[in-house]
Amino acid sequence: MSGSGKTTVLGMPLRMYIALLAITVFIACQGYLLNNIMGAFACAMIVGTAFGLIGDKIPVWKDWLGGGILFANLAASFINTFKLFPESTIKTMTVFNGSQGFLELYVVILIFGSVLSVERRLLIRSFIGYIPTILGAIAGSFILCAGAAVLLGSSPVESVLSIAMPIMGGGNGAGAIPMSKIYGEVTGNNPSVWYASAFAVLMLGNIMAVLFAAFLNRLGERFPALTGNGKLLDVPSLSKEGPAQKQNAEISMITYAAAFTLALFVYMGAHYYAGKVSLINNYLHLGFKIHKFAFMIIFVMLLNISNCVPDDLKAAAKNIQGFFVKYLSFPLLFCVGLSTNLNDYIKVLSIQVIVYVFVVVLGACLGAALVGKLFHFYPIEAMITAGLCMANAGGSGDVQVLGTAKRMELMPYAAISSRIGGAILLVIASFMFSKFM
Repeated sequence: MSGSGKTTVLGMPLRMYIALLAITVFIACQGYLLNNIMGAFACAMIVGTAFGLIGDKIPVWKDWLGGGILFANLAASFINTFKLFPESTIKTMTVFNGSQGFLELYVVILIFGSVLSVERRLLIRSFIGYIPTILGAIAGSFILCAGAAVLLGSSPVESVLSIAMPIMGGGNGAGAIPMSKIYGEVTGNNPSVWYASAFAVLMLGNIMAVLFAAFLNRLGERFPALTGNGKLLDVPSLSKEGPAQKQNAEISMITYAAAFTLALFVYMGAHYYAGKVSLINNYLHLGFKIHKFAFMIIFVMLLNISNCVPDDLKAAAKNIQGFFVKYLSFPLLFCVGLSTNLNDYIKVLSIQVIVYVFVVVLGACLGAALVGKLFHFYPIEAMITAGLCMANAGGSGDVQVLGTAKRMELMPYAAISSRIGGAILLVIASFMFSKFM
């Protein structure tokens, strides 16, 4: 934020940035923001970065409550809830983040750079143990939720079905919505009856997961042996060769362009494969589908394992990922917050529900840590990825959790939790609804 002895923001003098911020807020409040990607991106960069920087300066908040990442997110939710920006401005921002692909591009770049930068043998070893670790997180959340229900005099089964499953289901679009359809098909009841409360609980679970992420980050700083600081597998490096050595080497602009193009190409291929080729998605009709991000992770893994990507291109991909994390995280979380409403959290608030949500998220963390230990995973990284990224609100929740935990490089594992882990929960939900409802 500083350079040449003068305070700067986004590379510009502080006075210039403040002037741009004031003008941007004025235009946004008047409803005259450009109704396209350029206006939305400018507003997100300038306003979102401002909230992020403020959050990183607030005592206690910056250390224990997620800092700028959570502050930018909640500030945007506050703006949306109380309509401080006109509806047209909020719509422009949320469309930019959603259908225009800002969130999706961010996740694509993080997946591509993270998976390519992991040593090949470490990559294989870490992914082999990851699905069992997710199952451990699911089991832990269900067990603690049922135990809390017994202590509170409620039905353990009903508590698991109405609280633990929606929280652990991989978000809203890939979790709560299809889960409510399963509920309706199995019970014959209106799916919206289950979905209304499930969505509210899910959103509260997302906030709890973000708070846990802030706590785990501080725990890692206090006890360094518990964390790999963004590395999942607790084993010595198997090779001294790789893109890490190229980080500070001179990389040409054409190499950056090639890395960016390759990332988009792999994403496009994964999108086509998921929609047209995949047996699971298109022919077997198992009741769930594998998300394109899961296929993208597999494709990038194959690129890494086959060693067909040059080291300088790997380093460029890693540097692009670093740029996105450093400069686009605050704007992204600001856009995500504009699509949420604080009333969604408030309407389910009660001491009993908060206790349930707390124990579900705690159980997910403990289950992930215990099973992850069998595969030599660092406890904190296992809890963040297989635990908290199962208990959050899906793709946007992954960004919130990893940003708060300051471990964005774990995005590939977070995506597996939200996508494949969410698909596993749909299978479990189908069984449990038919068995107990």
